[in-house]
Amino acid sequence: MREPQLRKLHRFAGIVLAPLLVLQALSGGLLSVDWLFGIHRRFGESVGDVSPGLARLWDAALVDIHYGTGVGGAVYHILLGVAIVGLAVSGLGIYSQVRARLRR
Repeated sequence: MREPQLRKLHRFAGIVLAPLLVLQALSGGLLSVDWLFGIHRRFGESVGDVSPGLARLWDAALVDIHYGTGVGGAVYHILLGVAIVGLAVSGLGIYSQVRARLRR
């Protein structure tokens, strides 16, 4: 693929993927902090003085966002993973074409 088309595809994919990656990173980070500080041992099981209803709502929202639910969540994660790999490959393609142009 020629560099202008590759750059256009790369920019479009980056714009589409950026909010999804931010959402995944934030939900994963919050789940990790939640576990690290001992607020929850596992999904929906509160530790200490946290309201069980609020804890379940917090966990459910984060877990649903981060891991997805059912077949739709699995398909979403597969497509997101393939798109991230595609973004990396297109970035490497752009880089290699720029390097080849500079060497001439």
